[in-house]
Amino acid sequence: MFDAQGSSHLDTPRYIVIEGPIGVGKTTLVTRMAERFNARTVLEVFEENPFLADFYADRDRYAFQTEMFFLLSRYRQQENFAQDDLFGQMSVSDYLFTKCRLFASLTLSDHELTLYDRMYSILSTQVPRPDIVIHLNAPLDTLLDRIRKRGRAYERNMDPDYMERLRSLYVQFFQHYEATPLLNIDTSDVDFTKDEAAIENVMELARNVVRDAREPQPAIEF
Repeated sequence: MFDAQGSSHLDTPRYIVIEGPIGVGKTTLVTRMAERFNARTVLEVFEENPFLADFYADRDRYAFQTEMFFLLSRYRQQENFAQDDLFGQMSVSDYLFTKCRLFASLTLSDHELTLYDRMYSILSTQVPRPDIVIHLNAPLDTLLDRIRKRGRAYERNMDPDYMERLRSLYVQFFQHYEATPLLNIDTSDVDFTKDEAAIENVMELARNVVRDAREPQPAIEF
């Protein structure tokens, strides 16, 4: 899965975004990378959304409130982040702002999505762009097993069909993603909580992708 070759630390990205479906290991990787490379973190705070538990119990009824809260919350966080010095210290985030639109497209009705898009189109132009996006993916069974083991109360009613649609949506989105350099990693057999070498390999691969992106190339698969 990992196949890294030597690259200069001058290629080290300053702003890294880790993305992927629920349960794939985003926050764990962000936290470990921050510890290993003395980076600051930009972490999404799910618990602050007062509609989330109701959304998992009744998606149709609470989707719009949930997605609008996330949109504005993420924007405020990105706005504060952009005011800091992006070049003073490496930063690692567990979400890409575009995920707002991805989730909305999955959960909102056509009418709700039209209203949502009016706000999203304004806010999305004002957030900082990462140097690289690392897309983590894994099979549905792996995601559901990880979600079960971490035992978050608001995830107990997670619908496997919804999870599979979300997982597929991420895969399809990143097949056509060209906004930044992109690295795809299958986390099925990787435990970022214990494997120090895996953290080093991810960073080395990220450096290689950033270096190679100086000349247009397709996303690299590992």
